[in-house]
Amino acid sequence: MNYSFVQKLSAELIGTFILATAVLTSLTPSNPFPIATPIAAGLALGLCVYIIGGISGCHINPAISFSMLISKKLSFKDFIGYVIVQVCGGVLALLMVTIYVPLGQEGWLVSHKASIFSGIGEGLGTAFFSFGVMATAHNKDIGKATSGIVVGSSLLLGLIVSHNASYGILNPAVALATKAWSWDYLLMPFVGASVGALVSYLLFRPRGHLQES
Repeated sequence: MNYSFVQKLSAELIGTFILATAVLTSLTPSNPFPIATPIAAGLALGLCVYIIGGISGCHINPAISFSMLISKKLSFKDFIGYVIVQVCGGVLALLMVTIYVPLGQEGWLVSHKASIFSGIGEGLGTAFFSFGVMATAHNKDIGKATSGIVVGSSLLLGLIVSHNASYGILNPAVALATKAWSWDYLLMPFVGASVGALVSYLLFRPRGHLQES
């Protein structure tokens, strides 16, 4: 089924809002969620893949949209639109959760200071995550029935890889929602996503491309 550009943008807005809200509410110190934030994020993303994946591809992450752009699986027009609504989704989640969980702000990353180590953590974690996401685009053996599991698990893997060096956000839109407003959380995921996309392309590209090169 063909969906309009407005429907795709709406799906990305809603999906990013859901993911950012899940992350923020799981971080509330006054009433800690019994499931760890990385698991909550992985489950939320996997669910969104099944709900809106058929409409927009369920990027709900500017860095993932960028990896799709450089892989020529997303037009520049769609990329710009996706990033705008993804940022809006993260900001809306921050506004909503701030209103109904006022004490939640104390648990968010308001005191973070950027460092080379957290930047490496975000970049490396996003590379693992992007590799898994791009595999669902390149590898035909991964069907729609399992794509949500692969994508959600890839996010969880990326968070595991990054957690010793950074807070493990791997998503600039969610970084805005959690007030991690620094270059390591806003820019390094784009670098990591590019690396993951390149590795995925080199691994899964058709055999004929290898012979031509």
